[in-house]
Formats: sequence, C-alpha cells, structure tokens
Amino acid sequence: MSAPRSKTKYTAALIAVSAMYAALMVGGKELFAVLPNVEVVTLLAALCAYVWGPLVVYPAVNVFVAVDMAIWGVNTWIISYFVHWNVVATCFWLLGKIPHKNKYVEASVAAIAGVVLSVLFGVLTSFVDTVVGYTGAGWYAQWSDLLPRFAVIYTAGAAFYITQAVCNAVLFATAFLPLVRVNRNARLRLSPDTPPTADNPAADPAEQDK
Repeated sequence: MSAPRSKTKYTAALIAVSAMYAALMVGGKELFAVLPNVEVVTLLAALCAYVWGPLVVYPAVNVFVAVDMAIWGVNTWIISYFVHWNVVATCFWLLGKIPHKNKYVEASVAAIAGVVLSVLFGVLTSFVDTVVGYTGAGWYAQWSDLLPRFAVIYTAGAAFYITQAVCNAVLFATAFLPLVRVNRNARLRLSPDTPPTADNPAADPAEQDK
C-alpha cells in the first residue's frame, strides 16, 4: 500500500478539476450553440457541485460566466447567468449531501431538480430583461407596466424554455448517475485520505456501486 497523497497535491488537483469543468462548460455551450437552448451547462454545473462540492464548482461556474462575457460582451444576460449558475451549484451541492440508497430515486430527484431549475431560469431571464436594460451609457431599471411587459417577454421565449427543460429532463435522467459514478471514483483516487492499492486503485468498492 502506498502512502496517502499530500493535501497540497489534492488542493492542486481540485483547482485543476475546477478549471476543467469551467472549460467543459464554455466548450459545451459553444458546441451546442447551433441548437437553441439545447445545453449541457446545467448538467455539468450540477455534476460538479454534486460530487466535488463548493470549493470546486463556484470557481468553475463563475469563470464560465466571465469567459462567456469576454466572448459575447456585457448585457443583461450576465445578471441572470451569475445568479442562475450559482443557484444551480448551491442546490446540487446540498442535494449531494443527502444520502440515497436507491439509484432510481437519486436519478429522479436530480432530474426533477434539473427541470425545475431550467424552468426558473426562464422566469429569471425574463424578469431581468423586463426590469433591467443596458446601453453604451450604462445600466438602467424600468419598473413601469412590469407584469404586461414580463408576460410578453416570457411568452416570446417560451419555446426556448420548454426546449431547455425537456433537454435537461432527458440528460439528467440518462447521464447524471453514470457521470456521478465516474466522478466519485476520480475523487476517491485523488483524495489524500484514500491511499490507492494495486488491487483497487479506486479504493472503496461500496462507493463504486453507489
């Protein structure tokens, strides 16, 4: 049995994992940009938070938003993005702390959470676009006729929000748990408290079957 890995190396590994997830989010978003609101960012942010926790996921999602802002420029969407992806990270981090003995229940809970958060994203972006505006002169807020304007903006984007919710329902139901198992095994291999063995580099067989 080899010696446990140092906590310094583990911290460096977590930084690398966070950077990897940020890159996956940026690349995944750009890859699916040709398909309106078919996206993998919600799945990636949820997966990162669920397995790796807040120290990995919060830097990842905020770097993703910052890079997206560098690519697409500043507008009202950055408010929605900073709020939404941090909420997704928080929700799935908390869900990851709940023990699940039944994998079907775990997959169902993740899928429901993914869909609900996708629906709320449509509400959030519509609200922000209703209230907040941005021009070359700066930001401004407009509260007059709030409900009628919100209804028009939300209805205009309804097809996109429905597509996003359906996409995430399918992705979370089919891909979330397999990816969770892969990431849990990776975290076990990296952990300073879990020295690898020749027979079992992933260490805990119970965790592999979870």
